[in-house]
Amino acid sequence: MNGSATARIASNTAVLPQQLTWEQAIAWLQGDDPQDRYYAAWYLGTTREARAVEPLLLALQDERDRTALGGYPLRRSAAKALGQIGDVRAVPGLIEALSCSDLLVREEAAYALAQLGDRRAVQPLLALLRSQEEQPWEAFIEALGHLNATEAEAAIRPFLDHPSERVRSAAAWVLYRFTQAEELTQILVALLAHPNFSLRQAALFDLAESGWLAGASLLATANVALNLRLSALKRLFDVALQLGWVPPDQVAAAIIPQLDKLF
Repeated sequence: MNGSATARIASNTAVLPQQLTWEQAIAWLQGDDPQDRYYAAWYLGTTREARAVEPLLLALQDERDRTALGGYPLRRSAAKALGQIGDVRAVPGLIEALSCSDLLVREEAAYALAQLGDRRAVQPLLALLRSQEEQPWEAFIEALGHLNATEAEAAIRPFLDHPSERVRSAAAWVLYRFTQAEELTQILVALLAHPNFSLRQAALFDLAESGWLAGASLLATANVALNLRLSALKRLFDVALQLGWVPPDQVAAAIIPQLDKLF
């Protein structure tokens, strides 16, 4: 996924940064204080323990922690935690969460399903992508990309013309992975020069996710902080190795010189 996912998780640590025992975490998760419950769900995700799956699945259906605007903060935290744990027992519950009335819960469920890598999520995501209802399009498209759902190509292609730059960028990197069509990279290149920093940052990591090795020099010289350029180049390296389009020595030859220039 793009670089914002890490920031969302990290920001939660400022709430209650103390360590919890297993018993404390479960007590907090099942207690009455909304802040404690939210933190407990996040904390259980950081433990990555399989025994946390069942309690978090219950939290994913919670009705008590609901905002005045109808949001479900605990469900969002539980979905994120289930993605971190990576246990496929969470797949059915996360698929069900894709239909939650809270768009942010749907978003977190999609990213969690992408982390789990289970293709049972492909058809539900594809059906929602084709629906007329408002959806967290960026998350759904990116999840289908990470699941290598090439059957979603036709459904994703119209999003190249979406009014949101973030959605267009997501569609471009996913479709590039599916097709290696060079014209798709130009959408990412254009956004990498956008005057808005958050859009430049999103394009930086979307280009890395695309696996487009020729873009390594653009990542190295992008108008963003040095640590972000380093992270994006590392991610491109990992993605390119994973995709296996070229031999590992060619991946190294494309990226390592760009890394060297940054030191």
